[in-house]
Amino acid sequence: METQKKSMTRVQLINWHYFENERISFHGSTLISGENTAGKSTILDAIQLVLTTNTRRFNVAANEKGKRDLRGYVRCKIGNVGEAYLRKGAVPANVALEFYEEKGDRYFVLGVHMLSRDEESPVTTRWYIEECRLEDLSFMVGERAALAEEFRAKNRKISYIDQKNAAQDRFKRRLGNLDDKFFDIIPKSLAFKPMDNVKEFINKFVLSEARVDVVSLRENIETLSELENILDRSRRQQGALENILGKYDEIEEKERSILVNDILLKIAKRDARHLDVDNLEKKIRIKSQSVESNRGLLEEMGKQIKDLENQVLAIRIDIEATHSNALLQQARSRIEKLEEEIRQKKECEKKLQEQVRFLMHYLRNLERLDYKPVKRTQAEQIGEAANREEKAKTVERLEDFAAKEQNEIQNTWAILTADMKRISEETSDCQERLKKLEKRVLPYPEYAQKLKELVEKEFARKGISSPVYFLSELLEITDMKWSNAIEGYLNTQKFYLVVEPEYYHAALEVYDKNRKNIHTAGIINSRKLPIGQEAEPDSLAYVVKSDNRYAKAYANYILGRVKRCTDVHELEQHAIAMTPECMIYQGYVVRHLNPRDYANPFIGQYAYRTQIENVKKEIEEKTRRRSELRQEIQLYTAVQESAKKVNLGIMKLYLYVPESLHSLQEQVVSAKAELKEAQSDPTLIELNLKLDAKKEELGVKETEKDSLNRENIRLENQIDTHRNEMQERKKEYDILRTELEEQVDRDGVVYKEAEDKYRQNRKSKSAEVIAVNFAPQKSQLLREREELLDGRAGLKELQMRFNQEFTLDFMLGLANISEYREALQKLKGVEIVRFEEKLKLAREDCEQIFRSDFLSRMKENIESARNEFRSLNKALDSIYYGDDSYRFKIGFDKNKEGLYRMITSENNYEGINLWTSAFEEEYKEEMADLFDKLMAKDDNGKKIVEEYTDYRSYLDYDIEIHKRDGSIQRFSDIYGEKSGSETQVPYYVAIAASFYQLYRYGNSIRIMLLDEAFDKMDDERIQSMMEFFNGLGLQVILATPPAKIEVIGEQVGTVLTAIRVGQNSIVEEYDL
Repeated sequence: METQKKSMTRVQLINWHYFENERISFHGSTLISGENTAGKSTILDAIQLVLTTNTRRFNVAANEKGKRDLRGYVRCKIGNVGEAYLRKGAVPANVALEFYEEKGDRYFVLGVHMLSRDEESPVTTRWYIEECRLEDLSFMVGERAALAEEFRAKNRKISYIDQKNAAQDRFKRRLGNLDDKFFDIIPKSLAFKPMDNVKEFINKFVLSEARVDVVSLRENIETLSELENILDRSRRQQGALENILGKYDEIEEKERSILVNDILLKIAKRDARHLDVDNLEKKIRIKSQSVESNRGLLEEMGKQIKDLENQVLAIRIDIEATHSNALLQQARSRIEKLEEEIRQKKECEKKLQEQVRFLMHYLRNLERLDYKPVKRTQAEQIGEAANREEKAKTVERLEDFAAKEQNEIQNTWAILTADMKRISEETSDCQERLKKLEKRVLPYPEYAQKLKELVEKEFARKGISSPVYFLSELLEITDMKWSNAIEGYLNTQKFYLVVEPEYYHAALEVYDKNRKNIHTAGIINSRKLPIGQEAEPDSLAYVVKSDNRYAKAYANYILGRVKRCTDVHELEQHAIAMTPECMIYQGYVVRHLNPRDYANPFIGQYAYRTQIENVKKEIEEKTRRRSELRQEIQLYTAVQESAKKVNLGIMKLYLYVPESLHSLQEQVVSAKAELKEAQSDPTLIELNLKLDAKKEELGVKETEKDSLNRENIRLENQIDTHRNEMQERKKEYDILRTELEEQVDRDGVVYKEAEDKYRQNRKSKSAEVIAVNFAPQKSQLLREREELLDGRAGLKELQMRFNQEFTLDFMLGLANISEYREALQKLKGVEIVRFEEKLKLAREDCEQIFRSDFLSRMKENIESARNEFRSLNKALDSIYYGDDSYRFKIGFDKNKEGLYRMITSENNYEGINLWTSAFEEEYKEEMADLFDKLMAKDDNGKKIVEEYTDYRSYLDYDIEIHKRDGSIQRFSDIYGEKSGSETQVPYYVAIAASFYQLYRYGNSIRIMLLDEAFDKMDDERIQSMMEFFNGLGLQVILATPPAKIEVIGEQVGTVLTAIRVGQNSIVEEYDL
């Protein structure tokens, strides 16, 4: 009964290089032909991609220099100047292989859905197996390729396999429980090209490259002789950097003093300007009062002059009508009384009008807070002659508001002021934290920092020269996606101290002595830690590395038990597991870690950068809030200040003055009318004698009035000058106030220091005196700063010495100080730690790698090669190509016989101490020779090392040709007599045999892929080779140039032609 098998029947290509949407049919073995760049090798790469799930290894035979990669296939790499890829934006792609399974008479599909989000990001791959045909899959949505979530099989969602290893495992089972060797032999068969000798074929096709790594050996030998000098140099470099940064700190402190002095001067000037404004306001008020008083006098003088003028007129009238004298006197007396009352009422009215102005200002400020106790028109009526009842109601509403709402405004102002103080303090704390972070000083918990300092102090006292680290300083996270999870899970454990094992007890004693004052801190017992254990690939520990063996061991111990899951539903499959989003499952409970445990990272060399970003955001938010509070407080303060000027008592007292004034003015008009009537009837002739005297008096009064007018003009000019000066002072004050408010936002701590210093001086000195006293200090401080920067022992001098001593070219001065800080951090946090660890490892590594591992691994590789030959020859057994059967033979390279015998010696096994055994005596010369070869450093050194670390270089090979008549020939003996096509036959036979052996158990695929096949073979050999392949029942998928279509086409079920048309490729069946 014929063995049942699985055959590839069709291939679907969606957005695969120049193929946009191509479905290709295969009937048994298939030839794909076409001109160069038409796409025939592209099809083979697509098939290989799905069969092997290897996204990195594409066909070398057809593309030796092309460097094809998955992104280039999906986006269609064209390599034009300025246009690397044909497809733009997010590009989905799909490759699907359809198979027919004879057992059960059914079809299934293996495939991969891909998405290239952009030209930089890696292509994401999602693998799938579906029990259906290609027609059942929705590769397209309209005119475009389906996205992963749109891709359907029989209208249901595809069940993807996201992990490549899982996909590979399921694919090989579905294809027929294939051996893992399948994933290696497929790309090798595609890469096969005509070989010149057996050794080349064996090295490229049969035996995998497996060089023994000697990089670490070479590094450790060099490190062993140089490490002490390197460490000494690094520590001297560390000391020099610390001196430079110490000097920089001195300069910073001096600049802080300069800034404090500048702020103090600004505060003094601000207060002085404020005092100037107050003094000028006082002068304006006094002089305005003088002007007003003079105006009263002028008004009185005017009245007196008017009276004199009237008297003169009256006398003249009396001369003519003496009978009206009595009536005239009565009218004058009444007018005088009325005008005196009017003068008094006008004084009251002025006070009322002043209160109305204050009230209007107060109401405008209230409106900015959305308070409207009365309308502005109602307030304006208070100073006018209006409805008495309405005016009384307006004042009553103002009194109610003052009693109720003003209290609320006062409370709100107090709350805002308290908030402002709190936010300012918090901002200052953040600014201090930022300054430390910019100096690479992380804000470790106080308890942890205190214990570290105490341990370091005790080590120094005892003369112990050994560093003390926080665990977080020694760890690095290799996959930042898991950063929050690791930070959060370790929590306070990341602040545990790491010391050398021999000093653990010394550190422990320090902790024990101080246990009453320190808690929560921890010291890792490096004496007991299991060293060298590898972390499981699915654990949190797997994405953490460290150059310190104890830090890594503890990380493995703590994090090794925590499994990494990408989905919360996977968590319950493990005892302890986490997602990148910090969902943790432990003790049958799932919970989310508190973000504060991971928001500010401490792990890794660059954790400070994230903390700087976080604290900058915090400062930005608090500064924004403080600015908002400042504006609110200014509004409420303006209301408070304007409210103080409003006196409702005065307002009520003079509320009806405008109405009284109006009534008096009407009475004056009536009295003057009576006076006029009396003056028209003079009765006293004797008044003629008084006329001249009155005229003289009138002249004197007019002179006095002119003098008083001139005085008022002088005062008003002075008032204008004062007002202009006051505006200038107010402007200066506002500028200084704004600058100081901005300074508070920038650096509240420095501002507070300056303000405290100013307040202390203000107790005994005026603001002006303080400004005068502190102004000269800036010059002295600047000179001191200059000395610290450019002096003989200044910063630049230290930087210059540093560059000279360590042959570096760091920039001098303040601008690039971060360069020095980065260098120090790298030294302390990475390089010195690494060198210290290398010092421990150097000797043990040298011995382990060279004396044991190198030789034993080489022996294992040679033994594996022998097994590989046995397996290959087993596959070739009973397989004849014509009358010939082939066997591959393995031996040693005669040029390396001594080394080969040493490596394969029975005494060479892992763990033996080579230097003290008989093995050393027997192979002493060989070992020395090999050691020198591995340490070669000349121009040819790399080549020599590659040769002597490759186990295949110690071997030699040949092929035995077994005839049906029983005779045997060695390929090496007859190679020169054979034609080029004949010499290739054994290689193709071996490749076919390897595939045949893989598929020997039945109900599996029988695919063999060849590209640029039979390049040096004649037509007769090609035909017979194809017959040979068909005889083995293989489904051969091969690509060749068009010239070989006729000879191969007769031996395959399908002949396809790949055609390139512009920027599109298509496939057509070729009719022979």
